[in-house]
Amino acid sequence: MKHQSFLSCTALFVLALALLTACGGATVQTVPTPTPRPIQNVLEKPTYTVQRGVVVDEIKVSGFVAATKQVELSFTQNGFLKVLYVDRNDPVTKGQLLAELEMGDLPNQLRQAEVALEQAQLVLNRSKAQRDAAIRRAELDLEEAQAQLRRLQEPPEPLDVARAQANLAQAQANLEQVRTNASAEKTRAEMALAQASNALPAIQTAYLRALTEWNDVKDKPQDWRYNAVKEAFERAEAELRNAEMAVRQAQLAYDQARQNEGPAIARAEALLAEAQAAYDALTRGPKPEDLARARRNVERAQIAVEEAKQIGDSELEGRVAAAQLEVERLKTQMEAMRLYAPFNGKVAAVGNKPGDQITAYRAVITVMDDTEKELLVENVASQDASRIGLGQQVQITFSRAPGKVFDGVVTKLPTTLTSSAATINPDRAYHIDFQAPGVDLEVGDLAQVVITLKRVEDALWLPPQAVRAFEGRRFVVVKEGDRQRRQDVRVGIVSLERIEILEGVKEGDIVVGQ
Repeated sequence: MKHQSFLSCTALFVLALALLTACGGATVQTVPTPTPRPIQNVLEKPTYTVQRGVVVDEIKVSGFVAATKQVELSFTQNGFLKVLYVDRNDPVTKGQLLAELEMGDLPNQLRQAEVALEQAQLVLNRSKAQRDAAIRRAELDLEEAQAQLRRLQEPPEPLDVARAQANLAQAQANLEQVRTNASAEKTRAEMALAQASNALPAIQTAYLRALTEWNDVKDKPQDWRYNAVKEAFERAEAELRNAEMAVRQAQLAYDQARQNEGPAIARAEALLAEAQAAYDALTRGPKPEDLARARRNVERAQIAVEEAKQIGDSELEGRVAAAQLEVERLKTQMEAMRLYAPFNGKVAAVGNKPGDQITAYRAVITVMDDTEKELLVENVASQDASRIGLGQQVQITFSRAPGKVFDGVVTKLPTTLTSSAATINPDRAYHIDFQAPGVDLEVGDLAQVVITLKRVEDALWLPPQAVRAFEGRRFVVVKEGDRQRRQDVRVGIVSLERIEILEGVKEGDIVVGQ
């Protein structure tokens, strides 16, 4: 086009010059002929042939091997790191203390709070023991009152009635026996007294006769009767003393029998009255006033039990609860200043040293368990991020094992856990589970990951440089001999190397590239 325009301008210039010469009369001026510029060669654009083949929609990213269980540990408050108990690559066990912040006076406050809690608990325990004892005493009194009421309300047992009858009969027989025995004893004592009294006068007479005879000879030792009279006198005197003693003893026995008769009979009569009362109580039933009294006793005992149970220790319990809360508050505050291993493993990284100022929620120690590994992919283009989903199959090539391809699956997508205060533990990586038998991988090894989204085996395709776009539509320039024409196309898979053509061209068409 540029060459044709140049020739047209040259022809017009020559024609104008001729006209000017004709109009000028005899004077003719010779105009030099301009030298045309050389025609530049038009650059030929590349052409492409529509072909059939495999078109794959895939995403290629890089990743690295990481431990499946890996946690970044951080404190929940600011402070200064006091002690760091581990270093990088040190093995740790679950629950092991790894680091702690400066705690200041907190340990002393905790000891004081624990002592206060122990004292408050002791006071409460003593109060509860006293209350339990009071409740038990009231319950025993209630049981006794209820038992007494039941005994009054229940009919007597036949065996008890028979026993009461037997006791009554025995008491009656005992009274008769006592009366009979007491009378007989008194009679025997009376007879013995009469017998002793009757024998005494004759003995007294004999004694007086012996005394007279003795008085006659006691001053005459030479009298031949002296010894015989003396012996007779002494014998009479002894018999008199014995007879007088017998009378006195008989009198005492008689008096004792008379004295014993009344009390013995009274005792027997009392036992009979008691047996009679017991029998009457069984057979006639309780008195109304006794029943009313027993019911009142039960009611009073029940009230006493309820009052004993309602005597609370709310103030003491409140003190214990307050002391317990203070202990728990201090323990929680101290625990927030310690880091523990969340599982068995080893220290992957240490970000601080003792004395450093610590910022809350910033990682201090990273702990991992590298017995199980996964692949992490972090740098994914924004246009590809939404195309990766859970469960997608991937192919992996590790830098430690070039040429070998292993299968994997996407198990977790990037997430960001948030709280009302700050963003905590963001996870921006795609997690991929894999199996790589025969390859000894280490945490940090690099890998190439290919995520195949779609694959069409027998598809029409063109390279990306053959397909053009304008105002939201796609088209190609089809070459037909010396002519070229635009042709709208509908595309399918668009990859870096091939674009699937669904409509608009056919296999073998020649397309002019951009």
